[in-house]
Amino acid sequence: MTSQSSTLPPGLSSVVRATGQGADTAPVKIDVRGLNFYYGEKRALDGISIAIPANRVTAFIGPSGCGKSTFLRTLNRMNDIIPGARVEGTVTIDGQNAYGPGVDVVSLRRQVGMVFQKSNPFPKSIFENVAYGL
Repeated sequence: MTSQSSTLPPGLSSVVRATGQGADTAPVKIDVRGLNFYYGEKRALDGISIAIPANRVTAFIGPSGCGKSTFLRTLNRMNDIIPGARVEGTVTIDGQNAYGPGVDVVSLRRQVGMVFQKSNPFPKSIFENVAYGL
């Protein structure tokens, strides 16, 4: 097991497990630099930087409310639909800026899927949540 160099919220740790050859030679799949996330005026994430390698299992572990889900939702821009939400910093996936101009958010969400412990529906009807993927 190797620990990934990163800056994470207090109480949130990153654990990277090597799966296959060369734990230190895997290309970076997701690169986050200087990420700050705000719910209105409240800063929920402060200066997160982490390089997540391709073909590795990465777990974010920490107590309830420390920012794990908020951070993960920044990767596929699920926070975009929250009124007053704002992101600073960069999130790069396969070399493309996830927050760059002209990014197709639907395509991004197809590439970066999420499965949460608890259901995390969009603030829409049940039908709209189920039909969203189509």
